[in-house]
Amino acid sequence: MPVSSQLLKPVKLRFILFSFGLALTMALIPWGATARALLPDFVALTLLYWCMNQPRHVGVGWAFWLGLLMDIADGNVFGQHGLAFCLTSWFVTAKHRQLGMFPIWQQALYVAPLLLANQCIMLVVRLATGSAFPGWSYFLGTLAGTLCWPLLSQVFQLPQRVDKAAEIQS
Repeated sequence: MPVSSQLLKPVKLRFILFSFGLALTMALIPWGATARALLPDFVALTLLYWCMNQPRHVGVGWAFWLGLLMDIADGNVFGQHGLAFCLTSWFVTAKHRQLGMFPIWQQALYVAPLLLANQCIMLVVRLATGSAFPGWSYFLGTLAGTLCWPLLSQVFQLPQRVDKAAEIQS
């Protein structure tokens, strides 16, 4: 049975919080400069996923607070992550009904420009405050995030999948 037509159990708030905790941990690990350029923005990916699939639980408010938390943790310009996360999560939340009907690879094609916009917003804020241009490798995270989207979607849906054997027995 295709994943898109499979029934899913309701998501638990504990799992959403766990996924954000894991994303924040991955974002704050002191990776080397090369690895940092090749890794996606884990918090943005997790936020976009939950805004698309659980817009009643996760929305622009979560984006704002997660963004401020990332700014504090990274020591960046206060509000750059908050602004970027709020704008991109709003775009996903506005189209969540349509996006839920698309196959995962088409969702990834929608997420790619949002991840790019996320990085561009943060770059513009950094450049406006006097930081140097980090180089074109800064945008490799968008490609990595787009490629990670199908895997991330599958992993986040694992706890929600209905076990057919258990369903038949009950």
